[in-house]
Amino acid sequence: MKDFTLDFDLKGSNYVVVVQSLESRGIEHYKAVLDEEHSIDYLVQSTGILQPNPDYAADPQLVSAIATRILEVVHEDDRGKDATSTL
Repeated sequence: MKDFTLDFDLKGSNYVVVVQSLESRGIEHYKAVLDEEHSIDYLVQSTGILQPNPDYAADPQLVSAIATRILEVVHEDDRGKDATSTL
């Protein structure tokens, strides 16, 4: 899957997050880049759930919102839609 951008509002703030689809040693994961200093890695569990690992004390609602939107894009791609579109 190609990298994609999420664009959404949460609690009155607009977020533009670049998501990189990565694989390392056979383990699929996504890296959500919030800015030059902050990102959140999401490991894909066997159940399809994303396990977040933020590199800082991120707002839990933001972590959850990003995970939800990543799954929406991934499932759209599974159905044959363009995953590079902005949500």
